[in-house]
Amino acid sequence: MALEIRMFGGFEATLPDGSAAVLPTRKAAALLAVLAAEPGREHARDTLAALLWPSSGEAQARASLRQCLTQLR
Repeated sequence: MALEIRMFGGFEATLPDGSAAVLPTRKAAALLAVLAAEPGREHARDTLAALLWPSSGEAQARASLRQCLTQLR
């Protein structure tokens, strides 16, 4: 069994042992949802950074994306 993600009626992620995955931020949950929505699809980092941090400058948005990806790993 793999990580199970539900996105209808609110975001929920369940680990293989049945426990709830605790994500550090809403942005981390949003990033995981975007990546899980189309498995195998490649996403440009610039696009993801702009999607999740639209009011940040490009460098800050990319740094935030790197940090968020580290948290998800």
